[in-house]
Amino acid sequence: MIMLVVMIIGAITIFVSSLNSSALKIERDKATAAALAQAKDALVGYAITYGDTHAGQVHGYLPCPDIDGSASGNLEGSSELSCGGKNVSSNGKLPWKTLGLPTLRDGHGECLWYAVSGTFQSNQKTDMMNWDTPGLFEILDASGSTVAQNVVAVVFAPGAALDGQNRASDGTAPTCGGNYTPANYLDNDGTINNAAVSGTANAISQFRLGASAQLNDQIIFITRDDIFNARNIRAKLAAMTQKAAECLADYGNRNSSGLGNKRLPWSGRLRNPTSDYWTDSNYDDEDNRLAGRLPYRVNTSDADTGNQIDYPYYQLASNGANCPGVADWPAYYPWWSNWKDHLFYALADDFKPKDSSGSCGTCLRVNGSGSYAAVVMFADRKLAGQSRDSGADRLNFANYLEGRNFTNGSNWFGNGNYQSGAETADFNDVLYCIRPDLTVTPC
Repeated sequence: MIMLVVMIIGAITIFVSSLNSSALKIERDKATAAALAQAKDALVGYAITYGDTHAGQVHGYLPCPDIDGSASGNLEGSSELSCGGKNVSSNGKLPWKTLGLPTLRDGHGECLWYAVSGTFQSNQKTDMMNWDTPGLFEILDASGSTVAQNVVAVVFAPGAALDGQNRASDGTAPTCGGNYTPANYLDNDGTINNAAVSGTANAISQFRLGASAQLNDQIIFITRDDIFNARNIRAKLAAMTQKAAECLADYGNRNSSGLGNKRLPWSGRLRNPTSDYWTDSNYDDEDNRLAGRLPYRVNTSDADTGNQIDYPYYQLASNGANCPGVADWPAYYPWWSNWKDHLFYALADDFKPKDSSGSCGTCLRVNGSGSYAAVVMFADRKLAGQSRDSGADRLNFANYLEGRNFTNGSNWFGNGNYQSGAETADFNDVLYCIRPDLTVTPC
């Protein structure tokens, strides 16, 4: 009987201990999940308001990590002022102070770590920030299958220390404790090393999800869609498209022959080499096209119309000097400069700079109606079958425009019937029309 009682008590003890262990794990996992979610929300919030808090910039950028805390005189929890070269990724601890957060810790009491894609870090900015800017991180599951690509940031909960990890304090992190050596917190399963990012510009770094004897990191990641699906960014893009159309329309108010002649500039092309698609001045009008991208430099048009604009004839100049009728263009210029590969312009034959009347005989139509001097089109997110990764991709209008907008634009049609409508799986262009009196309206 005594032995039976001892066995029962032992079994009960083991069972209760197991319950306690399971409950503790659940509570730790809950704390970790909450901390990771809070960090992600703060980082996305930082990105979708970046242009509001940094004059002359657009939304989308993320802070540098906290790389060495007080070792460099920086406040612990603050984003580093420098975190590698342009398009070079970096990792460190989550900059909770910069994000306006408390010291977020996982269920084991460890402060969170953070890696940012070099193309989205705010220190040395990439050439063009928009929703086609690639993220440089790839997430794999335990089997090695890809979970997500084009990831722009990852937040790590280190969990308990594994064999070989030394988290002794070195005095650089008085609040979080420990040190700033990534390998002492983030794990390496022999194939994927969560503690390392590539030091090469535009190189892809991989991180592992899952748990094993060699890996107990828990992670949450941020994709391009997490940032660019924000409603405030959509509103900015719509306003920018309208303002760009108004800036082009303003050209027609200053032709040498006076207000009665409202000829508009030729459309822009993208000059070679194709790798320079991000350079404003390469969007020029030297091809005398009726359809193309928006013209930043309008040298040829100015020669044809004698337009009274300032040399070097940058119609969309950042200071707004060449479209004075659009008082707030300087505020929208950074958005145009980063999204200019998404904007297209079709010009009616009767409004071209040379050998035209500047008034509508036969002009552009949209969905079979209206009579417009020009149409400005914003190419929304890429659809199935479209690619915008290389310079060659960006020169192919089929990767941006759909339906009649692509057909007319690719064939230089100056009196075509363009297309507008609700977003579908096969169409998502957004159009603004320039009327013959040079006012602008959604169409």
